[in-house]
Amino acid sequence: MDHTARPGAAAWADAELARRFAQVDMSHPLLAELAGWARTRLLRDGQPDTGRTARNPSGTSADGATATARPAAPRTDAPSLAALLARRPALTTPPEVVQRLSALVTSDDATPDDVARVIQHDTYLTAAVLRIANSPLHAPLVPVETVQRAVMMLGMRQILSLVTAASLMRLMTPRDVSARRTFWRHAACAATAARALAVACGGADPGRAFVAGMLHDIGHLLLMGNLPDLATQISRRARQEAMPIQAAERQLLGYDHCDIGRRLLDAWRLGDAVAEAAATHHGPDARDWSDLGLYVHLGDGIAVALGYHMPGDDLLRQPARGALDRLKLAPAAFSSLVGHVLADTEAMEQALFGDATT
Repeated sequence: MDHTARPGAAAWADAELARRFAQVDMSHPLLAELAGWARTRLLRDGQPDTGRTARNPSGTSADGATATARPAAPRTDAPSLAALLARRPALTTPPEVVQRLSALVTSDDATPDDVARVIQHDTYLTAAVLRIANSPLHAPLVPVETVQRAVMMLGMRQILSLVTAASLMRLMTPRDVSARRTFWRHAACAATAARALAVACGGADPGRAFVAGMLHDIGHLLLMGNLPDLATQISRRARQEAMPIQAAERQLLGYDHCDIGRRLLDAWRLGDAVAEAAATHHGPDARDWSDLGLYVHLGDGIAVALGYHMPGDDLLRQPARGALDRLKLAPAAFSSLVGHVLADTEAMEQALFGDATT
């Protein structure tokens, strides 16, 4: 979209950027770089057609009206965490293909042919892998026509990342296609950012960082699929009162999506670090986190800043104490990283959905 052709585009983008970053101390130079990329995307994509009543961090609406106070007690009809998990037993175990590929990728004697054999029995995953391999993200000189060649070109860990992303799509309920895509876009951007941080800063396996990023909000997925009306109410409260989504969840449920994610990923047995990253990605202090948890937390924030957010959770929150300083990245290096994250996310979305900007 040519944003220069629309009068007032810059003013709208600046106002939206100020709203999105209103709860963040912008004194850190890395946040200034992140805001620059957020503004670039706002200008490029333009103002959405759907109306929205923005709320200020104080809880007042744009016209100055004060938001109505809400009770803190959970709803009496809200299920307990154990009852919620029991409603969707299929989510208590990971997709079989992810389990098998995880075991192969971490073994010493697995070959690309072994990985390809697991994937090619699944038509959906085969198509997804080939679309990604032939996308502008990888730009092969000749078309990639077999899963074996895709594995050799991309590498086994990258294939595991892609299969995890595609498998997550199939766990989502088809009732609300828009919500499903919104969830996937946020997860994919956060995962891409977590992987990029692992590559740039070290300390965590990039493939595992991508998987942890894809799964960090899986608690949201369970809520959306099993309690859609309550999930909508939670999103509405968070948006109207400019509160963190997990705070609205605790008000209405007595627990939040981080608690759900921890329980699910413990059951999936993908490793304590992956489950811990899901449990702590909204935490206030990063100084004792693993590198994996740090990258997932910041990947989540990068995604929100760039506009890839969950419903009702479109305000960037202050990064956890010490998180940005632990990266030890110069502003220019961080800016380059964010630019590549945005490009890679859009290329992956284009390959899977055919449209990256709507």
